[in-house]
Amino acid sequence: MKDISLDFFGEKVSIKMPTSLDSLRKAISEKFMFSPSDAAEVIISYVKDLGKKIIETEQDFSNFISNKIGKINLDISENSRLYLENYNTLKKESDENKKLLEECLKKDDELQKKQEELMKQEMEKITQLEEKIKKLQAKKKKLQTKLKAQTKLIEKEKKENSKKIQKLQKKLNGDNTPVTPAPKKIVPKVPKKEVHPFATCDGCKVCPIIGKRYKCKENPNIDLCEKCFRKKNKSNGLKFEVVDTQKIMKQVILKASANRINTVSCEGCGMNPIEGERFKCSVCHNFNYCKNCEQMYKNMHGHPLVEVKPKNI
Repeated sequence: MKDISLDFFGEKVSIKMPTSLDSLRKAISEKFMFSPSDAAEVIISYVKDLGKKIIETEQDFSNFISNKIGKINLDISENSRLYLENYNTLKKESDENKKLLEECLKKDDELQKKQEELMKQEMEKITQLEEKIKKLQAKKKKLQTKLKAQTKLIEKEKKENSKKIQKLQKKLNGDNTPVTPAPKKIVPKVPKKEVHPFATCDGCKVCPIIGKRYKCKENPNIDLCEKCFRKKNKSNGLKFEVVDTQKIMKQVILKASANRINTVSCEGCGMNPIEGERFKCSVCHNFNYCKNCEQMYKNMHGHPLVEVKPKNI
């Protein structure tokens, strides 16, 4: 007798052809480790002419043998103990798996959102970098244009300098062409007007008198400037003479030098000792002005003056 194949949800085993339905169920119990009661609840079927035939009785089993079909399919009834027990276990596992699947999908969704956010941030950074690159490229282009212009200018200056050098070399090598000197500018000399400090014109009351100063011979307290002298001299019988300020200054300086003992005196007004700031000549030995005389005579002296504070006198 040939062997037949038993297929239980993809698990296949071969057994010798049983002689009855009971021996078949016994073989099913042994091969798949079912209890006799569970094996009795197993649905036994085979396929013939594209139809499913169920073996429930000995007559059904005899028909199976007569059809000489070598494969039997095994299934579990929904009302069987084995189905119900496995169904509850499978349902529990299915619910747990479903819960795990939902959690995984949720986490996957969160990860997807985070990934999208990161991608968005990265794209923003890339956009900013592209903008910076564009600005730098534009700046580079401007600098290159500027550099080209400067290079052209330098080349032009080099050519001009080269020509100048060649001309100078020709002159040095024997080109004795006379060079006409540029005409000198003639600056007319303007005579400096004399300043008479502390002198007031009794005509127009100007002080100090600038230019020629006329002093009355009869009354030394009367002084006139040049304009007032020309006006009043015609109608007035007083006699005037021109005052030589430089001569008077020399006399004052000599008098002050003669009267100086160990103190510092002013070479202008003769103040001895000088009170307040004094101005010492940086060239002449022992030559000093008080503050007032420094303001009036500094241009007449001709040498630079150095201010000396009262503490250092």
